[in-house]
Amino acid sequence: MGSGVRRVSLVAAAAAVLFVVAAASAWGANSPALTFVSPSPGAGATLSSGSVSFAFTYNRKPKATQSLTCSLSGPTSSSGPCDAPVAFGSDGSRSSKSYSGLQNGSYTFTVSLTLTDGGVASASRGFTVAVPTRHIYWTSRESNTVGRADVGGGNVNQSFITGASGPEGVAVDSSHVYWANINGRTIGRADLGGQNVSQSFITGADFPTSVAVDSGHVYWANLSSGTIGRADLGGQNVSQSFITGAAFPVGVAVDAGHVYWANDGAGTIGRADLDGQNVNQSFITGIDQTEGVAVDSGHVYWTTGSGIGRADLSGQNVNQSFITGANGPAGVAVDSGHVYWTNSGGGTIGRADLDGQNVNQSFITGLSFPFGVAVDPG
Repeated sequence: MGSGVRRVSLVAAAAAVLFVVAAASAWGANSPALTFVSPSPGAGATLSSGSVSFAFTYNRKPKATQSLTCSLSGPTSSSGPCDAPVAFGSDGSRSSKSYSGLQNGSYTFTVSLTLTDGGVASASRGFTVAVPTRHIYWTSRESNTVGRADVGGGNVNQSFITGASGPEGVAVDSSHVYWANINGRTIGRADLGGQNVSQSFITGADFPTSVAVDSGHVYWANLSSGTIGRADLGGQNVSQSFITGAAFPVGVAVDAGHVYWANDGAGTIGRADLDGQNVNQSFITGIDQTEGVAVDSGHVYWTTGSGIGRADLSGQNVNQSFITGANGPAGVAVDSGHVYWTNSGGGTIGRADLDGQNVNQSFITGLSFPFGVAVDPG
């Protein structure tokens, strides 16, 4: 009797083992394979943008998908359905997920898949977002400094660069900050981090009021002589009379095709080709109390007695009251999203959207007679 019981037990145990093996085999057969594909960043990649897109495939048809969840963990977290899967090849599927506005830091992206027959799979990929911090710069004539803050208005440093001599205009490129020392009659320059300061990077200017820079040259406005100066980026081949005939020029800007300047003595914006030819001292007229000028891919901007004016690059559609309510605006700058200006009378930097909306006259406060303003490209 005992022997019979043992046989039954052995048979039952064997059957259980076979069931487990069969179940494990079936489970393994149901488990799909997830594979990351382009444009997914590589494992451990460091991104210089706050936007990322993942795409992945798996060896099951879309109709076999019960759920597909995409999760992002890190400084900016998110979890929800992935994009709806689409057919990929004869028996596969492809899906994706994109994120934007990510803060700097380390992230893990995970996709989790459940099939209608119970099979499951997941795959993860780590990456890092390290977007370079952009900055806004301004000059202070009273404290003889160049200030700096994050482009969002935080981390204000009133004395980022010291030792200037009546600094007015300021400009920035991918490697340096430049400023016009009206009292010292020089153009100053420093590294983007504020090191290697040279208050006499370019000498011999005639009361320079503003400065601009492009990929090949530095430009400045000589107030007393009525000229626009130019030099190579390294400070060589200085021409103090690159463009002549201006009337108390107090602002200068440059784009891919032209140099622009503000003629405070004539109430106009002047323009010339990049080689200094085809000078037009009255490109835009009827401006009151101008100090600064800026340009982007679509418009020219300038300061007026109480705000910011704007016109098309052709000089048409002039709007002398594009932005109003400023307090002694002196400098103006523009990037891909905003217009900025210094309120020299209010000790602030103002900001507005590119269409002139959402005006904030106190974007950055507590400044000491801010004059010129510049912003990292972006």
